[in-house]
Amino acid sequence: MTLSNDDPRLLSYVLGELDEAESREIEAAIDANPEIRAELDALRMTAEMLREGLAERAPKELPAIQRKVLEEATREAEKPKVAPVRRRFLRPTLLAAAAAALVAISLGVMQQRRQTEVAKEQALPDFGTPEPQPKEKKKSTAPPPKDDTKIDEATRREALKMLQEERARQGSEVAARIPKPRRLSARSKPRADENPFIYTTSIARASFPLDVDTASYSLVARYFQEAGRRPPSSLVRVDELVNAFPYEDPDPVGDAAIAARAEVDTAPWNHSNRLVRLALKTAPVDPSIRPQANLVFVIDESQGFAKDPDKLPLLQAALRRLVSRLDDRDRLTLIAYGGASDEPHLPPTPGDDKPRLLTAIDKFAPSGAGGSGGSMERAFKEAQAHFVAGGVNRVFLATDDHFAADPEQGRLTALIREKAAAGISLSTLGFGPMDGPVGQTLKALAEEGKGSFAQITSPDAARRELVDVALGARTPIARDVRVEVDFAPGYVRSFRLIGNEDRTGPEREFLDAWKGPVDLYAGQAVTALYELEPRPDDSGGSEAPPVPYLLTLRVHYNDASGQTQEIEVPLRDEWRREVSTDFYFAAAVAGFGLLLRDSPYKGNLTLADVVTMARKNLGADPGGHRARFVNLLELVEFTPGVAAMQAAPKKPPRRKGSLCPPGDSLCSDL
Repeated sequence: MTLSNDDPRLLSYVLGELDEAESREIEAAIDANPEIRAELDALRMTAEMLREGLAERAPKELPAIQRKVLEEATREAEKPKVAPVRRRFLRPTLLAAAAAALVAISLGVMQQRRQTEVAKEQALPDFGTPEPQPKEKKKSTAPPPKDDTKIDEATRREALKMLQEERARQGSEVAARIPKPRRLSARSKPRADENPFIYTTSIARASFPLDVDTASYSLVARYFQEAGRRPPSSLVRVDELVNAFPYEDPDPVGDAAIAARAEVDTAPWNHSNRLVRLALKTAPVDPSIRPQANLVFVIDESQGFAKDPDKLPLLQAALRRLVSRLDDRDRLTLIAYGGASDEPHLPPTPGDDKPRLLTAIDKFAPSGAGGSGGSMERAFKEAQAHFVAGGVNRVFLATDDHFAADPEQGRLTALIREKAAAGISLSTLGFGPMDGPVGQTLKALAEEGKGSFAQITSPDAARRELVDVALGARTPIARDVRVEVDFAPGYVRSFRLIGNEDRTGPEREFLDAWKGPVDLYAGQAVTALYELEPRPDDSGGSEAPPVPYLLTLRVHYNDASGQTQEIEVPLRDEWRREVSTDFYFAAAVAGFGLLLRDSPYKGNLTLADVVTMARKNLGADPGGHRARFVNLLELVEFTPGVAAMQAAPKKPPRRKGSLCPPGDSLCSDL
């Protein structure tokens, strides 16, 4: 099926007007097209705004004359001779109609003397074709009627303000349902304070984490979009916000596995300082060399997991996307965790039998049985029976924070370790909050199974883990990656890493974990931001100062053949420099995070500055991610309590001459 951005079937799909077969064809067709996915997201958001606005404002609040007009229009729509709604007209005006409905229903902005005329004019696009009128003898020269569905900017902003205020009134219950990010290791020990500036005379070499996460952005967005309130500062992680967006950095050249980039410009929140963006990007995924996949999913079938829309329904949506990528080489099996039956919910099925696969996914329902019932043993048995040499043989366990492990934990761990040695890995997927012992257990099981643990908090996270990981797209292409950032003390007085507050600090446990290498996968990207304080020019203007040499970025890794490779990127603060839209957009996202955290380093930055910077640097934005961020900023502007985060800046904390205890050579090396 071929779709375009203005295809009327997209709106029918969002409104649930297609049958099951057509919906599946739409899902399969849009999975590989990010532009269509972005269009669907925009349509869903608009439809939800209209649905919430109509539901939250009861019809009894309408004056009698407004009810009469709507009833007359409805009766006109029910006439048999009326033509159906034209989707290609409705789709581009849906946003305007939604905002207009929200404002008109709640505030009564349309004057009563114009209600009848407006209803008749809108009857054509909204309810069908009116009855034919008697023909005029003379051709009318009157101008065409005004399109009342096009609202001005002030009306649209008033609608957004009303929407956020209503969400805020109902936000307590919604906020309680938003999960918290996981805290699973010493590296994730939370710190409320910001990373301070460090003098280069004490420490001139630094590094930054490469195992980035993006959960914070989805949680922050949910607070504004669902709860209508500002998220807690502890939930805002600037590094995760910045890395939640794709950037347009150049791909590696030739056989290189990694490309590195360094950029510098004035810090938007402190014009006397410099902001540095360091980016790593691996070679893109080549779908033509995808290995054959033998996948077994063990799914929690408890009532709580099934009823929560952020758990089983989210998993089912991601599995449908996965099915669209499978072919006749692949096998998919579904097993209910704790199910009483010895048979799988879906026996091993070829990937090209999509009707059977999709039906099994849609019909998965809880049975109420408790305990594991040997589910994991059955899963590994099925995986072993259809083992693919040289392919992806993986078992996935999908559950939530009510997961109860097998009573014989030692026996299960031994089985997982045995199968991992035989080439069958185990990955665990945690839906909902994972900051307790259940999260620790799931992570430990994944480590024993040589797989990965992931907390699923959004559709993007589900798609990444159940499509990219499941199909082997995340096979490491650069192993033992190490990053060093050497600052030049002659030009850089001090520096600070923006974000990563929970993974940095003077404690040796952080430095030990941080210094260890990590593996990077195909299509992966990492961005780090540093704020630098330049050393003042003491030449007295007697001679032209040399171009400041700020730092050198060094990347060490082992390629696929095991050979050690090194990349070196020097960065100078040149007067005429070319800075990408990636730099300024990342700066806008970081500034947004500093405002949300009420950072003492935010300076005089305002939300309006962030909006302006983001709008000017959307770039190509193929998936619409940056445009959705700008839309989020509009909601933030009308969220109660946001004005407080633009108050007078706090005084920055005293900088430390050194963060290292005496005699700690490891800390001094960093």
